[in-house]
Amino acid sequence: MTLKANSKITDINGIGDILSKKFEKLDIKTVKQLLFHIPFRYQDSSHLLSIQEFIEKGEGTFIAKIIDVKNAYTRFRKIITTVKVTDEEKTLSITFFRQPYLSKILIKGETYIFDGKVTKKNGRKNIYNPKYELFKGEKEKQRNLGKLIGIYPETKGLTSNIIRKNIYKIKEDISKIVKDPLKQGDLETLPNAILKVHFPKDPDDIVHGRQRLAFDEMLSVAFKIEKNMSERENFKSEKIETNNKLVQDFIKSLPYKLTEDQEDAQEIILKEINKTIPMNRLINGDVGSGKTVVSAIAILNTIKQGYSAILLAPTTVLAKQHYDTFSTLYKGFKIPIELCISKEKKITKTKNKLIIGTHAILFKKDIPDNVALVVTDEQQRFGVEQREFLLTKSNTTPHHLTMTATPIPRTLTEAFFGNVSVSEIKEKPKGRIDIKSFYTPYRKRDDCFKWIAERIKKSRYKEQAFIIYPLIDESDITNTKSVLKSYEELKEKYFNDIPIAYLHGRLKEKNEILNDFKEKKYNILVSTSVIEVGIDIPDATIMVIENAERFGLAQLHQLRGRVGRSSKESYCYVIPGNSVERKSEGEERLIYFAKHDSGFDVAQYDLERRGPGEVYGTIQSGIPNFKVASIHDLGTLKKARKVAKEILKKDNNVDKILDNIFR
Repeated sequence: MTLKANSKITDINGIGDILSKKFEKLDIKTVKQLLFHIPFRYQDSSHLLSIQEFIEKGEGTFIAKIIDVKNAYTRFRKIITTVKVTDEEKTLSITFFRQPYLSKILIKGETYIFDGKVTKKNGRKNIYNPKYELFKGEKEKQRNLGKLIGIYPETKGLTSNIIRKNIYKIKEDISKIVKDPLKQGDLETLPNAILKVHFPKDPDDIVHGRQRLAFDEMLSVAFKIEKNMSERENFKSEKIETNNKLVQDFIKSLPYKLTEDQEDAQEIILKEINKTIPMNRLINGDVGSGKTVVSAIAILNTIKQGYSAILLAPTTVLAKQHYDTFSTLYKGFKIPIELCISKEKKITKTKNKLIIGTHAILFKKDIPDNVALVVTDEQQRFGVEQREFLLTKSNTTPHHLTMTATPIPRTLTEAFFGNVSVSEIKEKPKGRIDIKSFYTPYRKRDDCFKWIAERIKKSRYKEQAFIIYPLIDESDITNTKSVLKSYEELKEKYFNDIPIAYLHGRLKEKNEILNDFKEKKYNILVSTSVIEVGIDIPDATIMVIENAERFGLAQLHQLRGRVGRSSKESYCYVIPGNSVERKSEGEERLIYFAKHDSGFDVAQYDLERRGPGEVYGTIQSGIPNFKVASIHDLGTLKKARKVAKEILKKDNNVDKILDNIFR
């Protein structure tokens, strides 16, 4: 049978229903999917040692001839198989446990390759259960040992050896099965790349093969970026001219001076909304860097020039906070502001206004038809609904400004927000004091809470503290602290004479509790990460995060950003669970966090160690799950974008290419 890319995997000789179901667990149903199942690492056993070298080194791969094979029973009636081998210079005994069939499989007089370790027991050196394979005379003919082999993502009952064995069956047909839709002279052809990553002769084969596969993965991203950019040029937006006097009057009304980053960002935003091509810009700012004020300048200018603007927030709490913030910022500028949330949904017929609300706004029919600017806070939480609004609500496309609450490293913004212009705001407003962060070992937890109690009392109950936990209730599965149980402990043991409350996502009265906390009815709020984004309590000066190893570093940084929002000295304590070991990866992450106050540094560190899907949420952010490519490889991305642009100029239908490239 002639195999094709879409042939069922059962068309490969030897793969029946039972084995095919195991392959399905790895999402492998076709021949193409099998060939595109790529090793995630490689094992090199090509350097063959003599028996003497193997013993001296204590591990490795050696070649020897079998001179005897015997089965014997231990006193506990367990079968052991002893294999005596030689390489003409030295003889060695190897022991296998519970594999009596080896006496029939291993053939006396034949030469085998063995791979294993030397184990010392009772003063003697022993070799237990090494891997083995019959030596076929040449390294190239070996399947698993004596050569460079790939180690694949596996599942129960489906080892790398089995996967490799079945790919080997179609090795000679790869050039017929895999079609290359691209011509990239400086890269391997796709069939050659597939052949080299599965059956490399040397490390260079792996490098060259993976370079082509990484390019293909980046190309699929590049097509999306370039397509979105070309589509945007076909849409028309309102040209919003800049009222320079208005802008300067607003900036002068602020109780602080804008930072250089804020100045640069607001200037370029005003330039871009003064064009008929829709602006699509991301404000990538650190916690407390003043992103909101920059957006306020653009919104003010838009409304005063005769248009309306919308500000989207991910939660009702944050929408209300934005309403309060903008009401204060625009005091004296006569800007109509309407809040559109679940309890206050009505939108009036007032012209030229700011509407603030959650994404529920996008489904309302009474939105003004003169919306010229949409600002989205915490952009990664919005998706299809927002895009539909931008394209269908009016004859013109509103300018679009997004703000991220989580700093995104430059490598990620270029790779996955490539169709968006980016303004970075790293400077903090003058007057803000850096938050003092501490890694606090579990054994010092008691001292930490006692210090907090003293601090609040010395401040005459003016200062406030957040204490954060990963869970609402106790869990039998994990040894992790929770809000409800810890609240009782904290209240009785440390803060019995200090007003304390708790908060979590299941409570209906979240807004009331936060308002009471802001008005200092409580000095301590025990909470889950529900307070992570946008909560602004100026007198909150202490943040404690228990079981901090359970949070990503970007999330820890967001939580840290809930304090230090005034000129008062502020503190953040990250406390690990009592199961986190010294010098473990979990402890190292928390120590790094405590030593770095830049959200960009923290995000980059987390990104490199956990990957974008773990840090930002693969589904939420639309970040592809690369098999080969690295998000840090901007060189390959730039090359892919250039190729994508050239292809799209000639043919806008790229489905055939996408169907055939590696991804």
